[in-house]
Amino acid sequence: MFLSAIVKHAQINIDPITWEACKAGDRQAYASIYTAYYPRLYNYGHKFTVDTSLVEDSIQEIFTLFWIHRQKLEMVKELRSYLFVSFRNYLIKLLQQHRLIQSGTDIDDTAYAFALDISAEQQRINAEEVFAQQEQLQKGLQLLTPRQKEAVFLRFYENMPYEAIADMLQISVKATYKLIARAIAELRTTCRQPLTAALTLSALAALLGSMDLALQLSR
Repeated sequence: MFLSAIVKHAQINIDPITWEACKAGDRQAYASIYTAYYPRLYNYGHKFTVDTSLVEDSIQEIFTLFWIHRQKLEMVKELRSYLFVSFRNYLIKLLQQHRLIQSGTDIDDTAYAFALDISAEQQRINAEEVFAQQEQLQKGLQLLTPRQKEAVFLRFYENMPYEAIADMLQISVKATYKLIARAIAELRTTCRQPLTAALTLSALAALLGSMDLALQLSR
């Protein structure tokens, strides 16, 4: 079940024809992009705040601007990165205005929180068999800094390249590699209890919907 969910998520993609049609003013193409990315942005936004209205307002605003300025986006190389960067910047701006995170131009680990938890669904499945591992993983996640959590989420859940993550977090690509490597090392250290490989991969894949992350942590 988990692997099918992962594959389904990975298949969400906008082809170049749809992208070009949107820029040309095709509302159906625009709707396809909106439908594909709304739930992903919504999920991402709720890791910054539980305030649904702020998340929804941010999504609506960036999609409105996206449609208005669609013809000026010829230089956009990767649609997903563009939408995520635009959404993140606008949401953080709203959070600052509502004093839900610290104000300032530098958004670092002291300025905001990023929630990264084992899903409630996974906690209900095979509870007795994987409880110990889930508990370890949960503790490990809480030890990560907000920036580490966000980088892990973007890399292993959204499958973003390191270059795109670096742009989003406004750090170098080298620093991004180090950030994710340290997060994985921290999680590996926390998950010390020996468990079978099958249980390890099942629980870790369900953690973020990412078999890639499971393989990284099981090495």
